[in-house]
Amino acid sequence: MFKKILLLSSITFTLFLCGCEILEDTSQEERPTKYVLSFHEVIKYPRSHDSERKVVSFDGKEYWINANQFFHSRHVEQAKLIPSPDREGYYDLSLKIDYSGAIKWVQVSMNFQHKKMALLIDGYFYTLYTPDCLTSEDDKWILLKGPFDPITAKGIVKYARKNYIFFNPRKAGLMEMFENL
Repeated sequence: MFKKILLLSSITFTLFLCGCEILEDTSQEERPTKYVLSFHEVIKYPRSHDSERKVVSFDGKEYWINANQFFHSRHVEQAKLIPSPDREGYYDLSLKIDYSGAIKWVQVSMNFQHKKMALLIDGYFYTLYTPDCLTSEDDKWILLKGPFDPITAKGIVKYARKNYIFFNPRKAGLMEMFENL
């Protein structure tokens, strides 16, 4: 009887020990997405706590935004750095967008032509932004005027493709298959 209890307790102890190691490994996993861009409408007078939320800027200012994004990194296939003409050492970004992203960008730029939108990176407020219109319907690239600091700009460029693949696994898989031919 004593041998059975000892055997059962050693098995239980081993399982707990293995379980702790498994939990430790999963807690250190890297996030699948980084530098995710999202554009949100800025709300002047909040009315609904379900669809609106408060974000705080780096300088402590509070803004209420529509929680539903109007444009997102899921539409950005690629990003390129463009040195900012306004500030040395800072960048503007050129974003290559897919077809559905172009349609959304046209809607965003028409609806918010003279309004400010909140640009969030990974869910944190980065800046207020007024979207520019596309110059033609065949445009695949949009200019995102910053200025963006070098670390943020390079992070957006580095992770743009990875984020696109993560948010569009079917589209990205087909595109990569054809790119490799």
